Amino acid sequence: MTERCELANLQPGMILDQGIFDNDNQTLLEAGVVLTEGLIQMLRNRFSDGYLIASIRVPDQTAALAAAVEEAFPAGFPPDPNEDMLVDPEYVKLYNTVLLETNQLFTDQRNKASMDFDALGQFIAEGHINELCDGARAVTQLHNMPRDDTHYLLHHSIHVAVLAGLMGRWLRWPRSRQERLMLSGLFHSIGKLYMPADILDKPGKLTDQEQLIIHQYPEKGYEILCQSGLQGETEIVDGIRQHHERGDGSGYPHKRKMDKIGIFGRIIGILDVYDAMTANRVYAKRKSPFEAFDALLADMMAGKLDATYGVLFVKKVCQALIGSWVRLSNGKKAKIIYIDQSRTSALPIVETEDGNFWDIATKQGVSITCLLTYDELFTH
Repeated sequence: MTERCELANLQPGMILDQGIFDNDNQTLLEAGVVLTEGLIQMLRNRFSDGYLIASIRVPDQTAALAAAVEEAFPAGFPPDPNEDMLVDPEYVKLYNTVLLETNQLFTDQRNKASMDFDALGQFIAEGHINELCDGARAVTQLHNMPRDDTHYLLHHSIHVAVLAGLMGRWLRWPRSRQERLMLSGLFHSIGKLYMPADILDKPGKLTDQEQLIIHQYPEKGYEILCQSGLQGETEIVDGIRQHHERGDGSGYPHKRKMDKIGIFGRIIGILDVYDAMTANRVYAKRKSPFEAFDALLADMMAGKLDATYGVLFVKKVCQALIGSWVRLSNGKKAKIIYIDQSRTSALPIVETEDGNFWDIATKQGVSITCLLTYDELFTH
């Protein structure tokens, strides 16, 4: 809904329906910009007499998300003078753009039987999500940025898409196939938009009946994308449909064996497990990447996950984690300075905040509990 709003009443999350111009008719803010506290303050400084009436829209979900973005990603990120810049403001700005774009795409989709193909085409054409797939930097930025847990599905979808884009590059696939894998990752959980919220957000163990309901979301996502004009993109839609299948037939929704699971389904399945384990969920606290690696390797050994793609993923992410900060089980903070690249199950050597060097593989009674975000490193 569009309405007129005075400067004093502007709130973070409002979307400009029309651009705002200065006295020389130069554009200050374009239509479609989501207002933040910083932008509102800029307008108040520019229009100090208070005379400004803006045309705005306030979709509830976008407003809530924009407010969460403002709180989770404050402007500035002043670095500690003794540390490298752990969070790249330009990357964060781009991530926030993709977050809001994806939210709009998902919000528009929620009450429809198929996705708006034109909106999807515009989203892809913008290319912002592709820009997030920036080598090893992408891995560290995804881990270092604070994560708004109230919008888990959005963050998880974007993270899996970025990891998928990286996998495509690591596999040296053609650009077009990299982008298809990335899209499969972005929409792998879109079927959850149609699952009951009380089941998705349930903090305890699901009943057998509730599990049966949830197990249908990959099939629902597959149907939605097929009805949206992507039925000819077999790899994309199969990745969405098959990412919870497991090579030993224990997965869902169709209990396929490995030879019946497409490459996209095998890869997205690995990325989905990794990002889910390293994020806070309503029913589980986040784990360290090294605990996630152990779980992935165990499933590879059991024939559940494809070892060819899994081992490559673990090795590449390990390389990217050097320089990241972690919390140890004894409460100390430490920086990863070395990981043995010859072993996929290797634990790192770290430098603690008080200058000691520990090999976590041999340090008795000490383990890594989680990677630290920028906020946790400097404010806790």
